Amino acid sequence: MEMQTVSSSNPVKVVPTTSRIEADATRHASSLPFATDGEFTGKLDSFSLEAVVEHKISKFLDQVGGMYPEDLHSLILGKVEKPLLAQILRRTGGNQVHASRILGINRNTLRKKMKMHSVKA
Repeated sequence: MEMQTVSSSNPVKVVPTTSRIEADATRHASSLPFATDGEFTGKLDSFSLEAVVEHKISKFLDQVGGMYPEDLHSLILGKVEKPLLAQILRRTGGNQVHASRILGINRNTLRKKMKMHSVKA
């Protein structure tokens, strides 16, 4: 976040505008590996998030065969939680209070999860 000084003892945070936050989110989305493949993203967009996640979990379980890790629940949730935190923080301009409200969790819980997943504001 940019800092703007009004007086030498009173710094004021400049919060990004909604359009800037949306532009940052769009720029990030366009940097994803499959973003330039319009046909692929068009097909992907036709499925619900739930269907895509279920498909990916099924493929993952097929890959591990019958050797399921004991912490499968936390492993899968971690894979989903990290990009969720990153997207919400990006769309709130790194505002952790706003992000925690959107996510429905305490700000301290958000900070703990950010540290756990190495997500920066």
